[in-house]
Amino acid sequence: MNRQHGWLWSVLLVASWAFMHSPASLAQDWPVWRGPTLDGHAPGTAVATVPLVWSENQNVAWRASVPGKGHASPIVVGGSVFLLTHEEQNQTICLLKYNASNGAPMGKLVLHRGVISPSYLHKKNTVASSTPSSDGKTVYVVAQVGDAIYASAVSVQGQLLWQRAIAPYRAADGWFGYGASPLLVGNALVVPVETDNREGGLFAVSKSNGAPLWRALRPQETGYSSPILAEIAGRPQILISGGHQVAAYQPQDGRLLWQVKATSRTTCGTMVWKNNMVFASGGFPEPGTYGVMVNKQGAEVVWQNRVKCYEQSMVVAGDYLYGFADNGIAFCWRCSDGLEMWKQRLGGPVSASPLLVGDRIYASNERGVTFVFRASPQGFQLLGENVLGDSSFASPIYADGKLFLRHASSKNGVRQEFLVAIAKNVK
Repeated sequence: MNRQHGWLWSVLLVASWAFMHSPASLAQDWPVWRGPTLDGHAPGTAVATVPLVWSENQNVAWRASVPGKGHASPIVVGGSVFLLTHEEQNQTICLLKYNASNGAPMGKLVLHRGVISPSYLHKKNTVASSTPSSDGKTVYVVAQVGDAIYASAVSVQGQLLWQRAIAPYRAADGWFGYGASPLLVGNALVVPVETDNREGGLFAVSKSNGAPLWRALRPQETGYSSPILAEIAGRPQILISGGHQVAAYQPQDGRLLWQVKATSRTTCGTMVWKNNMVFASGGFPEPGTYGVMVNKQGAEVVWQNRVKCYEQSMVVAGDYLYGFADNGIAFCWRCSDGLEMWKQRLGGPVSASPLLVGDRIYASNERGVTFVFRASPQGFQLLGENVLGDSSFASPIYADGKLFLRHASSKNGVRQEFLVAIAKNVK
């Protein structure tokens, strides 16, 4: 494997960098997987700028072509959109950069060369499925390259700061290829490598140079879930599901805080929480959604059902949990006891995670349809049904006053990906 250590950003970026990192612009960022609050919630002001309906020629602020293929969601930092992609023809994994205001391409950095999709890669996966994370100064990227997981740190100006192999990643029974997103915690980058051998675990490396900090052992089971940081029962903890369990780890050193038997062997979604309750869903081979109560002594499952939210995460709004299941049915459950408030068939299959904007949920299926419905336990209320292209695996995000969608369109056997910014009153 050859690695590209140079950079190729637009020189126009340098002159405008100080302006773009003003406090006002930082408030509009979506810098990590699941957003600034780590729970798929857009800020309260977003509802004023994000429309209920759009189409190819309505409420589209801009559209930009994306080379290659990837299911990673975009992030937005200081007025710029960063996106991971795999160009199969060139055998490269690249970090792309766009102007969040107008979609103009601003740079392309080759992170890895000679990258070929593994033979066992699932047809719904790519080797660019991990959403980057940023602290506002550096963008951190994780990707599978050959038989290992690599982490890279790139300055927002486009310089590769460091790159390190985190752990081996070898094919085994039921492997679909890597897809988890990294988590920033203090001075650490936490990278999950969920495998069915002893080489896996949760790995924390230094943000500054990639040096190993700690490793937390995980069940020796294949998994794809991303870790998330939440304050539960009065203390911060890293939550992750998979391996027939839900578990929490201490952010400082990776020490196991608690674990409880729940979910299936393999999960993909990121956990969500409400007060002292945490929620997870899976997966394979058996489906199930679980509500777990956490206290200072440990945790216990208080409710469960057989709904399968596998690749996608769920979202909490108020006292209720919302899921968009694999079969295309949307659900609303009461957080405290799992009581089903309503369910509604919308249409699947589903891989993207929902976004909460005010009292609205924006949820995309794999066919390029984004449904907008009310986050209310009183009953299902459809507010919009919008189509862009014919394929959508990345999750919708909000930043810079706009909704950002990554989707693809296929015509005459040729597939092209796009990054689209959606905003009100744009013709």
